[in-house]
Amino acid sequence: MKPNRLSTKKHALRFAVILSALILAGCASTQSTTSSTSASSASSTVSTVSTSEESGADETDSTGGAMNGTIGSVIEANLSFKNKDFYIDCSTEDTVKIDLSAPKEADGVKVSGSTVTITEAGTYVLSGTLTDGQVIIDAGDEDDVRLVLENASITCTTTAPVYAKNADKVIISLPENTESTVTDTVTGTDGKDALTAAIFAKCDLSVNGTGTLNVNANANDGITSEDKLKITGGVLNITSADDGLVGKDAVLIKDGTVHITASGNGIKSTKSEADQGYVYIGGGTVNITAEQDGIQAETSVLISAGEVKVTAGGSANGEQKTGNAMFGGAQSTTTDETLSAKGIKAEAALDITGGTVTVDSADDSLHSNDSMTVSGGGITVKSGDDGLHADNTLTIEDGTIVVEESCEGLEAIDLTIDGGTIDVTASDDGLNAAGSSVDGGFGTAGADTLTVNGGTLTVNASGDGLDSNGALTINGGTVYVSGPTGDGNGTFDCDGVFTINGGVVLGTGSSGMLKTPTTDSKQNTISVSCTGSAGDTVEVKGADGNTLVSAVAPKSFTNVMFSTPDITEGETYTVYVNGTEAASETCSGVVSGATGMGSFGGGPGNMGGQAPNGGMGGQMPNGNSDGTTPPEMPSGDSGITPPNGNGGTPPQMPGNTSDT
Repeated sequence: MKPNRLSTKKHALRFAVILSALILAGCASTQSTTSSTSASSASSTVSTVSTSEESGADETDSTGGAMNGTIGSVIEANLSFKNKDFYIDCSTEDTVKIDLSAPKEADGVKVSGSTVTITEAGTYVLSGTLTDGQVIIDAGDEDDVRLVLENASITCTTTAPVYAKNADKVIISLPENTESTVTDTVTGTDGKDALTAAIFAKCDLSVNGTGTLNVNANANDGITSEDKLKITGGVLNITSADDGLVGKDAVLIKDGTVHITASGNGIKSTKSEADQGYVYIGGGTVNITAEQDGIQAETSVLISAGEVKVTAGGSANGEQKTGNAMFGGAQSTTTDETLSAKGIKAEAALDITGGTVTVDSADDSLHSNDSMTVSGGGITVKSGDDGLHADNTLTIEDGTIVVEESCEGLEAIDLTIDGGTIDVTASDDGLNAAGSSVDGGFGTAGADTLTVNGGTLTVNASGDGLDSNGALTINGGTVYVSGPTGDGNGTFDCDGVFTINGGVVLGTGSSGMLKTPTTDSKQNTISVSCTGSAGDTVEVKGADGNTLVSAVAPKSFTNVMFSTPDITEGETYTVYVNGTEAASETCSGVVSGATGMGSFGGGPGNMGGQAPNGGMGGQMPNGNSDGTTPPEMPSGDSGITPPNGNGGTPPQMPGNTSDT
């Protein structure tokens, strides 16, 4: 079990988010219809109003009823795309054409040297090359200005090449089969404020179409809106000296293809108000390579559709922590922790309800400073630290999650698995419930909880497989755990009460810190001593010869523990390794066979809560079963076996024959 390294968090922002959700949902109820969600107990209100451009009414995003979790209703109340946010064919409309190679004044257009200023609402078609110049939008407060870029090239060596100084909204449209480029050199000013992006807007900004826009931000950020930044189409290739996309109120991506290479963060939203500062991805393709965080939101992140790929520092450059310091395992850090290199990071909440997410990060791949919910989609991560981490609650309701590499796979104060398919490879703990303000020390239970209610969970861990600083409860689902191989950790570990009340459970690992459920459990469990090697097939059969559970163990083991609803008192169960009988045990009660160290039971020095007889009986690591000889503590180099050079391969139960 890794020592507690989480700090206690104030949850005022989280409460503000929830309160705002109720207020905003109430305000929107007059023009809404209700759509229920099947993946979560939460339901949300989805506006279905569709009106004309002239009315300015919202054409609301359709997410297939996928708004779940803490932040769903908050973002949803603000998640609207107007008709003008989408591409409109302007070929038949009245437009003002501007040849940037030789700009001339026209209605709504002023020219001063190499500066082109647009002063009125309308559609302006820009083509040609503006060398060391600037396009400024300085229209009325209620004006919408659409810039249609037809193979336009705008460069500037003194300030932002495109500057939306004033308007209600600026829309950048990219026609089919066109490619435009915007390039800056330094961060300029407007005489008062710094213009920190190659395309900088003080108003709402939308990008749409099917053409290509290249942004070379050599000074600072690529595209910034001080309000909302929406992308509904186009191919955006952004290279930035700092952040790629910044929407201070929000960044919303509905469609299109976005490629970002950033020396800072890939996508960022910065306002801290409960209904702002969020990032939403509901479609399209987003590819980010960032030296710092891939996606960073001051409040929340919601991904409901689309394809998101993030490289943030890279898992090979992560902390690479391994081992249990308490029992001599090594703990090392190989990265500068002053820089955050997380894949996707939210201050308040992170919800994934659909789409595909792939992350390779030096720090946590998915991180929330408060809560995280996964209720759909597919997630694949490689992390130099935690795969999925929430400072408060982490709930998996559905979806597919593969943690290919991590220090710890899933971590939160309260970690709940309700469904989904989860495959975790970890150099330390597979799942870890830790971080509450009342975490206990050695032999003292904290308030943390790790609960499995459903789904399929496969864990390949070099530290503890399932670890809780408080209670560990399995009520249902299918749970396969392999590891550890060293005696300084256990397949199952907790400082509080360990209960198995349902589900199918199979654990293969070492015996030194063996822990079995308490007799308060509602389902019988059997633990046996038997050995096997990495890649061996472990199969448990009943007296009738039927297989109860089987899996391929990716690590060597000296103990097998299993629990299924079919285990009946008085019946004998046999463990086969590669088809050969290795051990058998008759169920004599709730816990039968080797019972190891027992539970700490929630109080200092109380070691008696785990063994069926309430004491330290059962088979000890050295083979004694009378409970009089304590386990031999491992030497400093006999703790956790770190993963091999490939960073660990996710366990395939069955199928994986590699030993980490």
